[in-house]
Amino acid sequence: MKVFCATNSIEKINGIKLALSRYFQIEETEIIVTHCSAESGVPEQPFNEETYRGALNRVNTIIPTEGFDYYVSCEAGIESILDIYFNVQVVCIYDNKTKNYFFGKSAGWQIPLKDIGEIKKSNLDKYLRDKGYSCLEDVLGKGYSRTHAVMQATEHALAASTL
Repeated sequence: MKVFCATNSIEKINGIKLALSRYFQIEETEIIVTHCSAESGVPEQPFNEETYRGALNRVNTIIPTEGFDYYVSCEAGIESILDIYFNVQVVCIYDNKTKNYFFGKSAGWQIPLKDIGEIKKSNLDKYLRDKGYSCLEDVLGKGYSRTHAVMQATEHALAASTL
């Protein structure tokens, strides 16, 4: 399986590979990944639909490169519902065989409402670093990483392709 990922993040690439391996029940070594950085075209800290638009923009940037089964991108963002804010990972997959796009997102973890203004001034990563957190495991506990969130979002996008 040949996959083109619109990221240079090893954590994101590993999450995508894990999801593809689990979903298609193949060894990770059977997945050949090419990757590059791609612009999202959305603010550094996307909110709501900007997160989905960023993932779509990134995938559309790499689609002109021919020869891949899947084109995959990931965008981290913040969703708000009823004045409750959640950090999520959104994955967009373009299936070259069917010529369809599929989206999935990870479970979200709540961000305190009192801190959203601060995050909007910069971004979530800076906010977390300022609070003394260096990675998601510091916030969510051992075993939960960006790789895990991207894997979950990728699996959800793959599930949409079966419907």
